[in-house]
Amino acid sequence: MDWLRSRQFRSGGYAAVYTLVFVAILAMANWLGVQYNETYDATERKLYSLSDQTHKILDGLERDVVISYFDRTSQFVAAQDMLRRYENASNRVSVEYVDPDEDPIKTEAMNVRTYGTLILNIDGVRHEASSLSEQDITNAIITAIKGQEKTACVVTGHGESSGDDMDRNGFANAVSRIEDANYDHQQVNLAEGAVPEDCTILVVAGPSTAYFDPEVAAIRDFVEGGGRALLLLGPVLPDERGRREELNPRLVGLLASWGIEAKNDVVIDQSAIGQLFGGGPFTPLVSEYQFHPIVEPLENVATLFPRARSVGRASDVPDGWTVDELFESSETSFATSTLMAEAAGFTLGPESSQTDGPIALAVAATYDVPEAAAEGSEPSEAAGDAIEPAAEEAEPEGRVVAVGSAGFASNYGLALGGNDDLLLNMLNWLSSDEDLISVRPKDPESTVIEMTAAEMSRIFYASLLLLPLIIIVTGVWTWWGRR
Repeated sequence: MDWLRSRQFRSGGYAAVYTLVFVAILAMANWLGVQYNETYDATERKLYSLSDQTHKILDGLERDVVISYFDRTSQFVAAQDMLRRYENASNRVSVEYVDPDEDPIKTEAMNVRTYGTLILNIDGVRHEASSLSEQDITNAIITAIKGQEKTACVVTGHGESSGDDMDRNGFANAVSRIEDANYDHQQVNLAEGAVPEDCTILVVAGPSTAYFDPEVAAIRDFVEGGGRALLLLGPVLPDERGRREELNPRLVGLLASWGIEAKNDVVIDQSAIGQLFGGGPFTPLVSEYQFHPIVEPLENVATLFPRARSVGRASDVPDGWTVDELFESSETSFATSTLMAEAAGFTLGPESSQTDGPIALAVAATYDVPEAAAEGSEPSEAAGDAIEPAAEEAEPEGRVVAVGSAGFASNYGLALGGNDDLLLNMLNWLSSDEDLISVRPKDPESTVIEMTAAEMSRIFYASLLLLPLIIIVTGVWTWWGRR
């Protein structure tokens, strides 16, 4: 039995044990990989992970979702990277890949005419996604689940930001995002009468001239009848004569009657942090939020408000109304009502006219519609015994969001910080779609490295000369030492 004690046997035994352990580790890793399909996204913007909004929608699924992707077999790999994220995120999502050339019967049955078509089926409800992007797939799931039509009506006629305007202060990008979020969009002129019945949300985007009494009455009747409204009111900047008269006293008075105070001032932010996000003194930055569903997902997201006025909860809120402030400017900010225009820019008036920050910039308010107003008319006697209200039917409620900056939703402002998510969260809360409030997927963007000519030269010589030289010297030094 001396061979058992030999060096060759021990070395071979050690090698065999190491090999078995290595194979066992590989087998265990493969088994865990199959059982737990987890990935880690190391990119800064989480480009290869589903967004919070998508996870929120998938976690709330109560019905199975079947995603059918129609394309050539050779193109399936390109789609699998995205679609597997949905399968891994929810056991209610399943994906099938169909080659129209190999399965023409199913392709014809589902009325597919082009390669790259993606169709979702939820309990027989069929909806087609316009592309393989996360935003389009998630929106298709939302549309198939919700089913209802929603319309955002943007008021025109008083110099409001236009949904067709692509300039810096236009509203075109906001309208595009509203439509992407499954809202129809239409323009309304309140001078023509009441708010149309098909309006889910009424949007007032920074009017520059005063509304007339009948127009303000139309907004009042709409909201107090259970309608929803988003009011974006910018500050009144002084003209060359220093005049700062309120542009919309009737609209401001309407807000006051609801317990919302919109002051005739301008909010100035003295912190330098806002400049890092593309802002300045006239663009207050918000990084902390109150407790409200609209801003709950924005805990770690900054938002900016170009040309803002203070909008907060009034000291006296009427019965039936509940008013909550959403967020405030920083402690280094202040509001002033004596901003003066000069040839070189603006100057401030006396400090006695200033209000130290933080300054409230937006509120969300609800109104309990009286039962008589909600019913509209009494049911007939014949139907009185046959019809009973549903026990769990929600009470009718008017909702209002008022923001002291129309610029935050402009083409320029919407790209700042989390303004895009904030706008859509406001709309979803107004339309009672609280389950859709979240931080949405962002479009991938390339990261460009900017270097000077000197920096490029240093990198060139370091990679082509310095590193190879270090390796050669190290090798020679090691060889000489051993020799």
